[in-house]
Amino acid sequence: MRTILDDRRGIYSLRLPLTAALLFALAAHPVSAQQRYARNFVARPNVRVQVVNLSGRISVEGWRRNEVKVTANLESPPARILPNVSENDVIINVVQANRGREIGDVNFMIFVPHNASVDLETKRGDIAVRGLRGQMLRARVSTEGDIELTDISAAMVVAENTMGDILFDGDLLPNGNYTLASMQGNINIRIPANSAFRLNATAPLTRNINLGEFARLGFFNFMSGNRKVIGRTGDGRALLNVINQRGPIFFTRR
Repeated sequence: MRTILDDRRGIYSLRLPLTAALLFALAAHPVSAQQRYARNFVARPNVRVQVVNLSGRISVEGWRRNEVKVTANLESPPARILPNVSENDVIINVVQANRGREIGDVNFMIFVPHNASVDLETKRGDIAVRGLRGQMLRARVSTEGDIELTDISAAMVVAENTMGDILFDGDLLPNGNYTLASMQGNINIRIPANSAFRLNATAPLTRNINLGEFARLGFFNFMSGNRKVIGRTGDGRALLNVINQRGPIFFTRR
């Protein structure tokens, strides 16, 4: 009897290391399933960078180098990334490169020259841009995701999403054109007190348009029960269009 029990204990002791090894392998599987992409491209200071993503976060930051640095974490199944690079453009279209394939999230971190123009789009995921002063900045999320634009001095800015918050923290340049549009979420606009702009703001469902200190710094008309505000500050040389179908619009001074 003792021999049989000892043999069984041996079997159990053999199974324990195997079970532990199996659990370790399963726990490590998600880490090994993630891949990383990294490329650097020599670029002009005013290069145009375009990214079209399917799902995942896109982060872009300006730096002093005449170089575009693209890194990405690829969730399983990993997407193909096939940059189209020319003298004036760096274009990464994840949707086109993976048409007909099932892919996981692609989370980009991209560094570009401060004077670059940037055009970003994703179906689902957040977009964050910091430190740009180029001609154009466009950020669009077609379904759900936040957009955060900080330290921006671009001549043209377009930020659009369906569900999610939008933050614009930057300067409104003379003759600049700025459009912020959301279906549902908060739109926050943080600009210097001396900003000169013409405003056309609409919040049809919430009727919540809060100009903060800018209400006394300019000339504004509140219309349709606070659903719409038009007016200007200073010489009104910049044009600011803001629409939020189901959310509020807030102005704060930098």
